[in-house]
Amino acid sequence: MTRRDLSDEQIKADILNRLLNAGAFGAYHIPIDQMRSWIQNKIKRDGRTVTRCIEELGRAGLIARTSRNTIYAVHSRLDEIIEYTEKYLG
Repeated sequence: MTRRDLSDEQIKADILNRLLNAGAFGAYHIPIDQMRSWIQNKIKRDGRTVTRCIEELGRAGLIARTSRNTIYAVHSRLDEIIEYTEKYLG
């Protein structure tokens, strides 16, 4: 598997897409460390970029972070999440 150089928007779209595919809404959460390792294997950049992208998505309100260091997609913003992933992963 070759590593690619993805933009921040593509990394964010990949994070959201993985949350959608895993069905991570409300009850089901994914650990941030696991998400970081999945994406680090795909890109050339380091894990700090992935962590920064996760934090930016949280500030935008598309994902939520729990006290146990896990994340999930905000179900009420599902249309925006799908639109974002289609725009950048399309």
